[in-house]
This record gives sequence, C-alpha cells and structure tokens, in this order.
Amino acid sequence: MNADPSMRNETLSRDALARLIMARWVLLAIEGLMLLTLVQAFAVTLPLTAMLILLALHGGLNLIALWRLRQGRGGQAAEVMAYLMADAEAIAALVYYTGGYANPFISLLLVPLILCAVTLPARHAWAMTVWVGVLYSLLARYYQHLVLAVSEQTAIDLHLGGMWLNFLLTAALVAAFVTRLAMALRRREADLAQAREQALRDEQLFALGMQAAAAAHDLATPLSSLRVSLKELERDYAGDDELAPGIAVMASQAERMKAVLDRLAAAAGGARASGVLTRPLDAWLAEIFDHWRLMRPGASASLHLNGVRPGPVVREDAIMVSVLSTLLNNAADVSPDDLVLEAEWDVETLRLRVLDRGPGLGEAGDKEDGWGVGLMLAQAALERLDGNLALTPRPGGGLVAAVTIPLSRLAAP
Repeated sequence: MNADPSMRNETLSRDALARLIMARWVLLAIEGLMLLTLVQAFAVTLPLTAMLILLALHGGLNLIALWRLRQGRGGQAAEVMAYLMADAEAIAALVYYTGGYANPFISLLLVPLILCAVTLPARHAWAMTVWVGVLYSLLARYYQHLVLAVSEQTAIDLHLGGMWLNFLLTAALVAAFVTRLAMALRRREADLAQAREQALRDEQLFALGMQAAAAAHDLATPLSSLRVSLKELERDYAGDDELAPGIAVMASQAERMKAVLDRLAAAAGGARASGVLTRPLDAWLAEIFDHWRLMRPGASASLHLNGVRPGPVVREDAIMVSVLSTLLNNAADVSPDDLVLEAEWDVETLRLRVLDRGPGLGEAGDKEDGWGVGLMLAQAALERLDGNLALTPRPGGGLVAAVTIPLSRLAAP
C-alpha cells in the first residue's frame, strides 16, 4: 500500500496523525490486557513495578503526541518515526519481562512496522524493519523466563492460545487502521479528480473568455459606425411616422449591444472603470429582466420578486447577468408564451427560478437530457461564485432552472 500523498513534503496530515494516535492507544490497551491476563488468570509472578512504569511511559509518550497534534504540530515524518520506534521498544521491554521470543505476543512488534509502512516514506519503513529485527534478535538471547505453575502440555496450549489471541488482536488493529487510511486515500483521489475536472473546465472558460474579448474588440468599430448612422437616421426622419419608430427600436437595440460588449470587455479585464457599480438587488434584477425583454420582444414573460424591499446592496456582477440571460434565452426558445422568472432572497442566499412550458427533461428524467453547452457554462460560472444550477421538471409540464448562490459572493465591496 502506498504512503499518504502528503508524504511528498515529509509531513503527515492532521487526520493521518489522529488515526495513528488512536491506533497507538489501541496498542497500549492490548499491552495492558496482556499484563492483566498473566497476573490475574495465571498468577504469574512478574516485576509489576517495572512493567507498570513502562506502560505509563508508553501512555505518556502518546499523550505528548496528542498534545502536539492539538497544537498543530507533530506531523514531521522524523518525529512520527521516533514515536513508532519508541512503541516498538516499549513492546520489546514488556516482552523481555514475559518470556522473550517465546512469548506469543512478540509479534506485536509488527504493529509499529505496519503503521510506519502505511504512513511514512519507504526509507522510514525499511529503517523500522531493521529496528524491529534488531529488537527481536535481542529478545531471542536476552529475556527473563516466564515460569507457569502448570503442566508442560498446558503450557503449550497456553502458548498456542496466546498466539491465536495475538493474531486476532493484531489483525483487528491493522484492519481498522488500514481500512480508514484507504478510505482517506480514496477521498483524496476523488478530490484530486474533481480538482482536475474543475481546472479543465476553467481552462475552457478562459479560452471562451479570450474569444469573447476578441469578439468584443472586433465588433466595437462596426457597432460604433452603426450607432452613428442610426443617430443620423433618427435626426433625418424624426417626423416620419412610418420610419421613426423602427429606427428608434434599432437605435435602442444598438445601445443594448454596446452595453453587452462593454460588459464582455469588463469581464475579460479590459474595462477601465474607476469603481464597481452597486445597487439594490431587486432593482438590479428588474433591470436585467427589462434589458432581456428588449432583446426578446416576442417572449411573454413575467418577473416575481419575493424578498425584503429594498433588497440588499449588491455589485453588478457580469457572471450573473450572463447566467440569467442564458437561462431566460433557453426558456424563451422552447416556451415563448409562458415564461416566469422568480427571485427570492434572505440575509444569506439568493434563489432564482426560471420556469417554462417547454418539452422539459427527457422521458427518463435524466438530468443530462436538458443540458447543453450554454447551461454547462452557466453551471461552471456559478461554481466560481459557490453557487449551483439544478434542472427539475415543472408541475404541469415544462422545466424549472433553479439557481442558488450565497449573497456574500455578490455583496458590494
């Protein structure tokens, strides 16, 4: 199993440290259980004072690790390695007083090695392998004999029973720790995959933004010429009842196009405005809706504002204007006669709903059936503002495009 990716910089994450400390508490409990079993169940004479001091020192070391974790420290690989080496040494000292390498619980020396292998870089795992190997070799030669007042066969049975119990305890400890670590690694991989997807989407949005900036620059000159020509036509045909209304409509649409291009330039970083425009939320939404209706005069749409009036003061955000225009245009394309924009807000959240009577989602209700390039870009743009876009069927037929966004992301500076 690979080490935690955070080990690239030789530092464990806070979660990894917490799991490691918990595993060491369980190991300490197993040591205490081993000592209690020998004393109470088999009445073995042991140097209890020395062994209790060892258990106390082992517990104190883990308390130090816990204290450093709460102080936001203690994650360096070298420090964690020192703790695990001390764990192995404490186990070896307890085994020294209880029969040495003949004690079935000597395999507990593998637990610090396993914890080291799954949390620290490979060189630390190999160093720990050498360390526990040295401890085991020393215990094969130096130890205090464990004298049991039982027959030889009973002693063999006790040894085998101890091996069985030690295997179960070690397996449970390793399974619990490694399983939680594997879950953490899977979550990390999922987060990395999501980050890569977000980066790819941001790259695509950047490319579209550059194209929009280039389009705004290329259209600025012909649009300026068109506006000048329309003003001249308005002056020349001011008294003409047939031409004057049409020319006025074209002039207003040209002004609207200029505003759209200015907003594109501002979003691309080309604006030279001295400050950010702000206004009450309800007035801003009403203005966006009115400007959209000028662009789609054939659509029958209504606006419903539900919230405290006047609304909170927000900045005029180009992303929100683009998102709303995309949702309204999509709805008008499929349902020009029954379109509703609902807006509701409280002190924290703005909720927008665009309702239409179009064909709605696919028959299977698959979300992807209703998503095109425009809506995917709108969703990506909203994610940059910590918002969300959801498509659901509208009761009675049609579609509801619901936008939720924190008002803090639109707050005036």
